[in-house]
Parts: sequence; structure tokens; C-alpha cells
Amino acid sequence: MIKLNALLCWMGLMLVNYSHSQQNYVFTSLTEALNVPADSVYRLDLSREGYAQVPAEIIQFTNLIELDLRKNKLTDLPANFIFPHLKTLHLGQNKFQVFPAVLCQNTSLTHLYMGKNAISEIPECIGNLVYLQKLDLWFNTVSTIPESMVQLRNLRSLDLRGMNYSEEFQEKWRKRMPWVTFEFDLGCDCGI
Repeated sequence: MIKLNALLCWMGLMLVNYSHSQQNYVFTSLTEALNVPADSVYRLDLSREGYAQVPAEIIQFTNLIELDLRKNKLTDLPANFIFPHLKTLHLGQNKFQVFPAVLCQNTSLTHLYMGKNAISEIPECIGNLVYLQKLDLWFNTVSTIPESMVQLRNLRSLDLRGMNYSEEFQEKWRKRMPWVTFEFDLGCDCGI
């Protein structure tokens, strides 16, 4: 009987090791993710799929902790794009011109990647993302940083390369947020 229990236990562990419900398993297609219970999808990579809109089916994956939507054609996010456990979100290399305000409701975010879009402004609500550690906005057109950024006491890295900021602007923000490692290009005499 002990051997049978040990064998069943071992088999159970094997099933867990290969289960799609593990948090470290990355689903690489929407079809694959839709073939398992929605609450067992923690990581989803839908990069390079050519999406012009976020597929509505994604909203059912309420346990997502990582979502990769890089290299699509997204310009906006739906109003219900809210995931209570989402830690890492990749939205780089899309076609965003506006920082989607709904992101500010994803308050568990620790890593937000939005590089290589056409975002010109960061909204004040960014201050809601109090757990944010890394914000990557390289190669956008952001001209100002909102005052609410100083509320991001967990922020450690802010990538603003690919945009022209004066040395004065860079120095001002380095002093205002000394806990953050800023990545800027060389300062310019450009008035920003």
C-alpha cells in the first residue's frame, strides 16, 4: 500500500510538472490558451500576430501575470483591459499614440514595456502604479513627465532613450527621483 501511495504521489507530481496550469508555462497562441481552463493561463505571448485590436477573449484570463503583445498594430486598449494579478506587460513596437489610461488600473504591474510607439504624453494616473519597478518608453515622443511620477517609490529603471531632452530636464528628474536609474540619450540644446 505504501508503494502504491508513493507511486500515485510520484505520478501526481509528474502531472503537476507538465500541467498547463503552472505559472511558468507560456501559452504562445490564443487557440492554445482557449483550450484550457481560463484560470490556468498565467503567461500569454501574442507578439507578432498582427493584431490591430486586443482580442476580446484575453479578458477572460483573469490570472494573467505576464502578457506579451509586442510587435502588433495596436493603437488602443479596451476599457475592460484590467488584470488584477498582471505583473509584466509588453506593448512595445505597436502604434500607440496615447498612453492608454486603462493601464493605470492594472495596479499590480511591476514591469511595463512600451518602447517604440508614438506616445507623446504620460498621464498623471501613472502614479497609481505604485509597484512599478521598470518603465520602458524608449523611442517615443514624450515631451513631459507628470508630477505623479514621484509617487513611484518602487521604480528603479526608466528608459527614455530615443527622445531629445535637455541636460537641464534630465538633471531635474534625476534629482527629483534619485532612487531611479534614468536612461537618456546625450542632453541636447533643444528646449525640452
